[in-house]
Amino acid sequence: MSKKPTNKLIAEVSGLTEVQVGMHLAELKQQANGDWLAYFGIEIEQYPEACNKLEPSKIVRIPVDLANNWYDRGNG
Repeated sequence: MSKKPTNKLIAEVSGLTEVQVGMHLAELKQQANGDWLAYFGIEIEQYPEACNKLEPSKIVRIPVDLANNWYDRGNG
């Protein structure tokens, strides 16, 4: 099992801000191959500047290697 991605990592991968991720992330599921899928709710469509950064499916894939090896350089 890989490390669960933080909102900050999801923001880095998606192009959203941490606040946008926190407000609109609906579900985070790990796949059989270890990758994570971040699902965003339809309410993000009310914010075009955020919605335009996502694929139409509103799903962001976080590769297992990135989830396991990402270091938050903003944390000290």
